[in-house]
Amino acid sequence: MKKIIFILLSITFFTSCNKSNIYTNYFDFEDDIWHADSSIVFKFNSEKNNNMSFKLSISYSNEYPYQNIYTSYSLLDSSKNILKSEMIEYQLFEKKYGYPLGSGIYKDFVLDSLIIDNLVLNKDSEYTFLVKHSMRENFIIGVSRLALEIDKN
Repeated sequence: MKKIIFILLSITFFTSCNKSNIYTNYFDFEDDIWHADSSIVFKFNSEKNNNMSFKLSISYSNEYPYQNIYTSYSLLDSSKNILKSEMIEYQLFEKKYGYPLGSGIYKDFVLDSLIIDNLVLNKDSEYTFLVKHSMRENFIIGVSRLALEIDKN
């Protein structure tokens, strides 16, 4: 628990110093299990129509049984129109030797990926960003957190 509080405080400190950050939010998976039928929902409001970049971060552990993970995301406007949708593969462990990729130590790791760059959104509009895993299993273990960070370019 202390580790989680330390990580949250560190992230809050670094993002508060970043004036280009528009939105940051996290979703913690209960018991490090991500079910296939659950979409992770991030809702945000665009204050200005700046060029925005979207970064998705996955926190995982050595308990994750595969070397990669497939995720799908959809960006919806306030009328539920799909503005952008894509499936992304994250390589979590190195293919040949199996060591974890991304940052972290011991058994907890984080992999960040820029998924959308230079997207212009309407000013003062509500948006929804949905993420789900696209693995063949009904649930996957070893994924503890999903984070979305939106920055202006």
